Amino acid sequence: MDCRISQDELEYTYENAQGRMRANPDFAEAQKSIIQECPHFNTEKDALKAAIKLENENPYTCQIWAKVEKVDDIYRIQDYWIVTDDAKIKIAADYIGMVQMYDETRLQKFL
Repeated sequence: MDCRISQDELEYTYENAQGRMRANPDFAEAQKSIIQECPHFNTEKDALKAAIKLENENPYTCQIWAKVEKVDDIYRIQDYWIVTDDAKIKIAADYIGMVQMYDETRLQKFL
C-alpha cells in the first residue's frame, strides 16, 4: 500500500505549509486544533483498518491524511489521520502540511 508520493510533492506540501504557518501563527494554531480533534493513527495500516471498519459498519465519508515532516533533508510521512469530508478540515490539513493518502473511492478497493 505504497502511496508513491514524490519527494517534490512532499517538499511542496511541507514548505508551503511552513510559510503559511509562519505568516499567520494564530490561524495556524486554530487549524492544528481542528486536525488534532480527528482520530489519529501512527501507521498507515492502522488508519486504513479503521477506515475500512467505518465503511463496513455504515457508509462513512472519510479520508486518510498524513502529515509531512522534514527529517535529515528528506521529506517523510510521519502520522496519519482519518478526517471527514469537510471543507474546514481539508483546509486545516492542507494548511499544516498534510497530504491525502486515500480517498473514499480508493478505499473501496480494500473493502
